[in-house]
Amino acid sequence: TSSRNGTKTTFLPDSKIFKEFNFIDNYVKEQLLYYVYLNSDLKINYNNDLFYSKKGLRDLIKNNTNNEFLHYPIIHLKGKDIEIGFTHGNQYGEEYYSFVNGQHTTHGGTHLSAFREAIVKTIRDYYKKDFDASDIRASIVAAISIRMQDPVFESQTKNKLGSIEINKDGLTVRMFINEFVKNKLDN
Repeated sequence: TSSRNGTKTTFLPDSKIFKEFNFIDNYVKEQLLYYVYLNSDLKINYNNDLFYSKKGLRDLIKNNTNNEFLHYPIIHLKGKDIEIGFTHGNQYGEEYYSFVNGQHTTHGGTHLSAFREAIVKTIRDYYKKDFDASDIRASIVAAISIRMQDPVFESQTKNKLGSIEINKDGLTVRMFINEFVKNKLDN
């Protein structure tokens, strides 16, 4: 049909099981924002608040930075099973948002380490200079999302990826991300 399709889901906790319950509205909204950033063009209506992202992780970076203090426009790279957005701002330190199969990995993991390494390696190779890694990453704001087979997390809460291989063919997370960043960013 020409009409748009969708799914309506409602949730009402059973008062017999959940005697006293409380939704933390800000937490739910934050999770819904991450969900729409990871699924471009998805619209979620939560208690009459619309959550939507047209450009995925690029929107996440844009909405979490002050655009007037960015050193260059947000770089948004997308490929099969990987999406990256990043820029440099005026804040101190490094700021990262990392995801694996839609799970927010608040403590990063092998994919985030590989991304941090790939940015440094690509910049060094491009300029043929041995810049200090901390200088290259200083003030970076970045988001990375990967999809992989059978991820292994370091804890029950899935906040840190521990997997070394991205698939059963022996391709490592490190090789996958390094090649992607090198090819896409260099181009």
